[in-house]
Formats: sequence, C-alpha cells, structure tokens
Amino acid sequence: MSITLIAVRNSKWLTAKHPTLDSDGNFIQDSDGNLTMEVTNDSDGNPIKIIECECQWSHLGDNTQEWLPFTADPRDTEQHGRDLYNALVNGDHGTIADE
Repeated sequence: MSITLIAVRNSKWLTAKHPTLDSDGNFIQDSDGNLTMEVTNDSDGNPIKIIECECQWSHLGDNTQEWLPFTADPRDTEQHGRDLYNALVNGDHGTIADE
C-alpha cells in the first residue's frame, strides 16, 4: 500500500522519552501510580528530538478527512514516518514550534 502525505500542520519539537526501569527491568512508578519517564539519548548521549504534528494521509481518505496526531521520528520503522521527519526538519512544511 502506498502512503502519501496530503497535508501536515501544527508541528512541534519534543524530546523523546521512555519509561524508567529499575535494576531488575521493572517499570518505576511515581506515588500516583504513573510511569516515570526519562530522556531517550542517541549513541553519543544526546537527547533524541521528535516532532509532534497533525496529518492527513492518502490511505485514509482525501483532504476532507479529520486531522490525526502523528509523531515524526527519525527512528521510525516505516519509511513514510522517516520521510515526514526529514521533510519537517528541512522546512518543507513551515516552521517547527519549540518544545
């Protein structure tokens, strides 16, 4: 199936995070029972930045479809996600708001 971006809006930088684990590999929760989160770093120790946005995709309809949240991530397993991330970083869809 071919997936083509129709439109994107409201892009914003975020720092990628993942659940904190204890020494036994169990998730750590705060006093309210919520998972604690820590920054995800790349192999050089730098925080990984992702982009939250809203998209319309060809496989879901035309430009009258609802806007859906999407996380553009340079590590996405799907090519269209990596392509969108790179296009956003290149400024192809306007300015990305600060975190």
